[in-house]
Amino acid sequence: MADRTTFPDPMEIWNYLEQQVRGQEHAKRELSVAVYNHYLNHHLFSDTKPQGQHLLLAGPEGVGKTYLVQKTAEFLGVPWIQVDASSLVQPALSGQALEGITDALLHRSGGDLNLAQLGIVLVDRLDHCLRTSTSPGDPGLAVQEALITLMDGVILRHKEDPQNQLDTSGLLFICCGAFPWIQDAVEERLEEGTRIGFQIDEQPSDSVQMRDLIQKSDLVTLGLSDELASRFNKVSLLSQLTSSDFVHLLKDMDNGILGQKKLFWKAHGIELAFTDAALQAIAEIATQMGDGARALNSLVEKVLDPIDHRIAELSRKGVCRIEFDREHIESGTLPKLEEGGVDSPLENLLQSVWSEFQYDAQEESNDIIPIEPAIMAMPISNVTAALDQLELSMGRLALTSDQDKTWRQIRRGYGGEGQRIILQLLARAQQAGVSLSFLCESIQQSGGDLLTALKNIEGSQR
Repeated sequence: MADRTTFPDPMEIWNYLEQQVRGQEHAKRELSVAVYNHYLNHHLFSDTKPQGQHLLLAGPEGVGKTYLVQKTAEFLGVPWIQVDASSLVQPALSGQALEGITDALLHRSGGDLNLAQLGIVLVDRLDHCLRTSTSPGDPGLAVQEALITLMDGVILRHKEDPQNQLDTSGLLFICCGAFPWIQDAVEERLEEGTRIGFQIDEQPSDSVQMRDLIQKSDLVTLGLSDELASRFNKVSLLSQLTSSDFVHLLKDMDNGILGQKKLFWKAHGIELAFTDAALQAIAEIATQMGDGARALNSLVEKVLDPIDHRIAELSRKGVCRIEFDREHIESGTLPKLEEGGVDSPLENLLQSVWSEFQYDAQEESNDIIPIEPAIMAMPISNVTAALDQLELSMGRLALTSDQDKTWRQIRRGYGGEGQRIILQLLARAQQAGVSLSFLCESIQQSGGDLLTALKNIEGSQR
């Protein structure tokens, strides 16, 4: 999206999702329209706070609900977060649960409040928070009321910088859940005791489609409040994945579990191959499990279990190809191993990986800030704790929005062992008697050069 000059239209969004997600055509179309309408409405009618184009995605586990939202956000270049509906309890409207939404969106947007304001919030497992009684104290109803408040708009302040305010009315909320009883609710509404052959699939048919029959009243029957059901412009019903869908995910998705495994073994000089019959066998087992695409991860791991602990041994022996057929999938027997006599790339690979573990924080820090032996000797967990405590004592909560963004970038840029550098930086800044705010200003003035900033601070104190 960085090279674009215009916001994508619904067909562009749909075409992108079509390349990323197998099937679920109606869900992709309805999500594309909801995204387009939501952001254009808030642009055209920003003074009047237009109603959000929120969407409910209903369908079994593992059919791609979360993945659709993730890919949509990636295409738009906006931050997105996933929250469990049960965490949005009513008493937390001004507490940590909702502050966490602000923090998470700001974190995903690199501290950019304007970008965070364009975020997408995926509220998962909404079907676990249905109303069970008419009592005002019903826990499911409390969750739903909290969600309505968020959708309609509440100002959330960043816990460390109250000036960072996020208005949730501008966020796009996409709620998800299995809602396995939705077909029963529709059928009972139409005619009690009558079943007219509804179809829940993605294939063209002259028969009535379940997704076309869902009404707001059906959601209320399931346990959503009338108010919350009214907030959804669309209810998109996703279908269970078929055996052919699983074969596609295994065979044609480069970023899928099998594609990643093939690349991993290829780095060891070994081609990992699966016949069509083997892929079909895995797909059939996944279909029987009923866990959707999530089943593929555990299945592929199980298939590789007889050999994955031998990957280095096989590479050193000159094995260049391993092929799985249906019999190996069904019986769990060892696959065919082929040796090619080609020099193994294993040692170079392991040396390359090991060199990353030999990251010399002392050598790098000497080019930036010399680290005292006491800090070098501290366990990294202690370094993190000391760093968090020291930055608070030096005025972390008093930073301006611009200073906070600078400090966040520094913390992200020096993770792991690099935290020792930041701890040393703060220790010397504290010894010089300056606040974290002053330190951030000095870092900004020095163009991000920590050593120059520190020298300027210590020089000014002499």
